[in-house]
Amino acid sequence: MTTRCEWANKSPELMYYHDCRWGKPVYDFNGLFHALVLEIFQAGLSFQTVLKFELGLKSAFANFNPQDVANYSEEKWNDLYNDKNIIRNHAKIDAVLHNAMVISADVDRFIEIVWGNTNDMPIDHRLSHDLGQDEMRFFVDKYVQQFKQMGLKRMGPVTTYSFLQAVGVVNDHILDCAFRK
Repeated sequence: MTTRCEWANKSPELMYYHDCRWGKPVYDFNGLFHALVLEIFQAGLSFQTVLKFELGLKSAFANFNPQDVANYSEEKWNDLYNDKNIIRNHAKIDAVLHNAMVISADVDRFIEIVWGNTNDMPIDHRLSHDLGQDEMRFFVDKYVQQFKQMGLKRMGPVTTYSFLQAVGVVNDHILDCAFRK
């Protein structure tokens, strides 16, 4: 049997996400926005729930193209509130749309924040267990501050750290996880 991070064994969807996507370095703009959207919608929900809506989110948010999303009309924006294919949380929808506008206005700054703090190299935390809140806060506070200065919304410490894990800025696969490398 393959050893995985414990959270990945809860469902086939999580297992696939863990094995094929989570923690793999993402440098392209749309890929970063894709992960950002998923993490914003995840707040307060299980990630398994978010994955069930991923195709709907992809359609609703222009294949995760932030520049297209930034140009949504007020009518399109309002249509998202009633889209049964996505999680219809107005605050999360508004945050994604706002963040698409902010990020599209300064793509280089966004990418510099995500990868520049680590000189474009993933950080391996070499974990034997999930990172504790205090340990996570020590690492993530500078990102949260930079995202706030940029004007991004709903990017608190937990969402930001989850985003950094998802896009491979940090490798938090536990040491005995078969997918750690």
